[in-house]
Amino acid sequence: MANSPGDILLGPLGEEVLLPGVGRQLSEHDLEISREDRVASGKLVRDIIATKKIFTLNYGIITGEDLESFEQFYSLHNNLNLIIVNRDSSIRSYTVCFRPFKRSRWILTGGWLWRNVSIVLEEV
Repeated sequence: MANSPGDILLGPLGEEVLLPGVGRQLSEHDLEISREDRVASGKLVRDIIATKKIFTLNYGIITGEDLESFEQFYSLHNNLNLIIVNRDSSIRSYTVCFRPFKRSRWILTGGWLWRNVSIVLEEV
């Protein structure tokens, strides 16, 4: 499958699907896993165990069909593979868990849309 810069795919390993790109914002930040304590002198000592990524996908508006896909991923209650295609076409891949997500229904005549959908994926 040929992927383009900016594509984001998610799913079980080997079964990833392209996520909708319209109206999508991706943010990521690092989560430090560490142990820390103060020694007798009062000095703070830290042992950094690992640094993991937290990815947040925000959609202003998505269709009911797209939301159902995200609900199916969440209902798997299993680790998923996240693939991000960078600007230079290189690929980053992460094993992530899908956290419960927020959404608001926006009902229209003959169908519905969802707004303010926020999906958090945490690297395992």
